[in-house]
Amino acid sequence: KMVRAAPSTTTTTTTMDDGNNMVNDEVMQVRTMDIPLWLSTLEVTKHLVGHGKGKALEAEYESTVVITGKGSGTRDPKAPGFNLPHLHVTMSGTDVRQLGRLRRALEDSLIDYVIEDAPTEQQEDGATDNNSANNSANPPPSLGRLLYALGLSAANASPKTKDRAPDRSVLARSHFPVYLHTKRDTAKQSDGEDKNNDNSNNRNGRNLITKKVWMNVLELPRDGETKEYHGRFLASRSFMNYYRNHFHCRVDIYGVWGDNGGKEHLLCDPYVLITSEEKANVDKCVQYVEHRIRDHEEKFEVSRVGGRRVLRGEKAES
Repeated sequence: KMVRAAPSTTTTTTTMDDGNNMVNDEVMQVRTMDIPLWLSTLEVTKHLVGHGKGKALEAEYESTVVITGKGSGTRDPKAPGFNLPHLHVTMSGTDVRQLGRLRRALEDSLIDYVIEDAPTEQQEDGATDNNSANNSANPPPSLGRLLYALGLSAANASPKTKDRAPDRSVLARSHFPVYLHTKRDTAKQSDGEDKNNDNSNNRNGRNLITKKVWMNVLELPRDGETKEYHGRFLASRSFMNYYRNHFHCRVDIYGVWGDNGGKEHLLCDPYVLITSEEKANVDKCVQYVEHRIRDHEEKFEVSRVGGRRVLRGEKAES
């Protein structure tokens, strides 16, 4: 059954009790999740809910899942999100905790898809902080972009969110260390443990709990003739030290390394990923990196498909 409702919509069903008083039978909660355009394919839809997965998720979390938009295969023009250019997930149920767990399960499934798509033999994937101890376990190059998109979608779905700028910094699951996204918690649930307890969310081999960091993404410029993306100029030793020591940020550049610019290992376009424990650090680093990209664009006559990032205090280009 499809639920036509906006994010976080509440539907109340009432009946009369024996004393002819109105009582609430249930309160239907609706949550949504947007999947990035570069992952909006029929293959991803099948990965999420195909081969009985959708029914299993609905049974486990006592909710319903409907996927619409481009790549969903949905033919009902009245379905919410039918005309969207990307996959749109609508989750509905009466228990908000179960809806949260359902969202987490779908996010884990998307992460699995990106990890499974990565080359089996690790190659240069764009991690540019060569002094990091985590470089022996670099994440797939598309993972950071996905985690940012999921964090943005979760924030947009919340009615409490005031800042809805499409390219703002958001709190999202960290792409490092990657083993938290690849290993599973296979510990068996104890007899007396409540299956709905938040501490038991990782039963049945789900992803381990990952820490959250503030995150933002910047597009990289591309040469109009060669179609080559430019990004290595941001990864000099002096720049990397400045990001880390001055802004307290980790900066990773993906899609410009290896043969053919490394593009073949990406599901998305090449990008810059900026993460930190503090939002203010990320915002300041974004401004710094954006100005370095603009300088490079002017010097080498390259540009970004989406144009320049509009920074605080600036007006969008007409």
